[in-house]
Amino acid sequence: SWTWYLLSQNPECEAKLHHEVAEVLKNRLPVVEDVPRLRYTENVLAESLRLYPPAWAMGRFAREDFSLGEYFLPARTTVLISPFVTHRDPRFFPDPLRFDPDRFSAEGKAQRAKFTYFPFGAGSRQCIGESFAWMEGVLVLATLAQRWKLQLWPGHPVEPQPLITLRPKY
Repeated sequence: SWTWYLLSQNPECEAKLHHEVAEVLKNRLPVVEDVPRLRYTENVLAESLRLYPPAWAMGRFAREDFSLGEYFLPARTTVLISPFVTHRDPRFFPDPLRFDPDRFSAEGKAQRAKFTYFPFGAGSRQCIGESFAWMEGVLVLATLAQRWKLQLWPGHPVEPQPLITLRPKY
């Protein structure tokens, strides 16, 4: 939902996505072997997950005392981290509210500091299904983009609703 919303608000990016899909797939359904050739499609998905990560906040429980910078956290402290907040931090993503799939080009990825982008968590608690989700997301996006352009209904409100996952409120 968020990807289609963002594309509908950014026609240049949408056109670039449709062009790549048409060039790579030549009117056939995508298969897993196409994923490495659908780079811009993957970048669109990555940028969508940056702005609207499904898991907008994650909690971790400290098993023992530890220091985090200048802060001391005793054992049994619950620490919340938020990809939604971190992914919108201008220290890590210039012009953070702008939808820019090119942030996820090879060069863009190389410049990004570790743990500033984590839509699937990070470290030992990183989602075990992340690689499958990327493959599935690219294939679904490419499949739908072959046949449709989705547009926001004029005047329809768009607001995130942070429940267990981050979803459109309306």
